[in-house]
Amino acid sequence: MNIDHIAHAVPNIDEAIMAYKKSFNVPISEVMIIEKQNIKMAIISFENLKIELMEPLNDKSPISKFLEKNPKGGLHHYCISVSDLKREFDEHKKSGLNVIAEPTSGYHGRDLYFIHPNELSGALIEVEENEK
Repeated sequence: MNIDHIAHAVPNIDEAIMAYKKSFNVPISEVMIIEKQNIKMAIISFENLKIELMEPLNDKSPISKFLEKNPKGGLHHYCISVSDLKREFDEHKKSGLNVIAEPTSGYHGRDLYFIHPNELSGALIEVEENEK
């Protein structure tokens, strides 16, 4: 298992990109529109970790609800990558862990699911299949 990325919800992705560029001068992807999740997203690539900046496209986005409570933005979730997502999901379900939904395909084509924040001291956890 590895930490794949940390997701940072932001009210304005362009401003966030400029702040990261100014502060750290690191590679940042182009802004992507992920309609399935109703977000704009850009990936900041540090040598050992990625940060996903996420801005809601509309009020249907789960990021909108997060920003209502955290208007300046903040840590939304972190992602753990695993080699066998189905096995991890089945084990989590069998143990009674509160997973939010069945695995689904992410914007990058890898399957993922989320573990409810109440299970792990308030942190929303994304579990994602390793890159092939």
